[in-house]
Amino acid sequence: MNRLKEPSTWAGLAALFQLAKMVVPPQYHIVVDGATAMAGALAGVIAEKGPVAK
Repeated sequence: MNRLKEPSTWAGLAALFQLAKMVVPPQYHIVVDGATAMAGALAGVIAEKGPVAK
């Protein structure tokens, strides 16, 4: 479950959501876009773990 704390995981999920948009019916595209936006926002907000540059 530590992967859920990494921004790259959420960015990857956002990309997968957009890929899923190709197979879902058009009336659900807005739902997929919302999920993509939320995952992308989380990727932008979550801090990357690792060595801190000084």
